[in-house]
Amino acid sequence: MQEREIKLLFNAGVFESCQATPVAMSRGWTLKFIVKDASVITLDLQRSKKEREFKSLDGAAAVAKRIGFEWLNVHIGELEWREKV
Repeated sequence: MQEREIKLLFNAGVFESCQATPVAMSRGWTLKFIVKDASVITLDLQRSKKEREFKSLDGAAAVAKRIGFEWLNVHIGELEWREKV
């Protein structure tokens, strides 16, 4: 889903949380948006349906903040923490 569509859903109060997870076999991060019914929506690239990857956690946090989230849940394996964006 595109960023503008996710922002509209955020404004409608659809999401429970936003989480950043590392990309396997890469040094990047992805954003996943957890819907209140426990389904997951991923952020896609603007010109294709591939999942958007961020080079840094700061970049992913900046997009989460731009969408409207105040907190970002970070998951690395079993390690989890919340980060204020």
